[in-house]
Amino acid sequence: MSLIEKQQRHSLEQIAEVKRILCATEHAMENRMPATLLVTSAAPAEGKSLFAAVLAATAAQSGKYRVAALDLNWHRPALHAFFDLDLSHSLQDIVGTALSDLVGPSGQDALDILTAPADYSDDCDLNALVAPLTSRLITQAKAAYDLVIVDSAAIFPTNRMMMDPVMLSGITDGVVMMVLTAATPRQQVRKAQKIMEGAGANILGVIANQRRMSARS
Repeated sequence: MSLIEKQQRHSLEQIAEVKRILCATEHAMENRMPATLLVTSAAPAEGKSLFAAVLAATAAQSGKYRVAALDLNWHRPALHAFFDLDLSHSLQDIVGTALSDLVGPSGQDALDILTAPADYSDDCDLNALVAPLTSRLITQAKAAYDLVIVDSAAIFPTNRMMMDPVMLSGITDGVVMMVLTAATPRQQVRKAQKIMEGAGANILGVIANQRRMSARS
């Protein structure tokens, strides 16, 4: 059963809302394709990884785009779980291999997934690799796909082991922020927004998640 089918059984209303968000995102980016979209949040556990997965699946199902979803939240990867995939690559694989040889099928037409490395740990040091690596992956994805959706870590708390979502926000075409209603302090959301804007991010909008999802994000 595809992710979209699972979500449809859970809530047709949620799927309709994601389709509206996709349309709004297309309009905000002025229908310029190919495009890269970063999904992040001010704090962890706001549902962003599930949203990134459903948005990617919805865009692919529309028939208009060839879509890639990239999991760049290596410290707390979750994207693979929504497509029943394993973490099959090593860190060295991802560092030294072209994206075309790393992405795998999602189980849904027109949607490929780049999963996080299986051996990433607190002992890994990406400081010298992050900027060229992420730039390469995103550039290669944008050359091969119409729409690239990037799932990243939350802005706060900062962690030296994560790929910096602020840096990612500055090299993608647009950013969507997830906010868990009545949970994340407004000042924290505003602070995250200002930090990303300072990095050159094009923040397309904020999505209010009104329920707690079972996403590890």
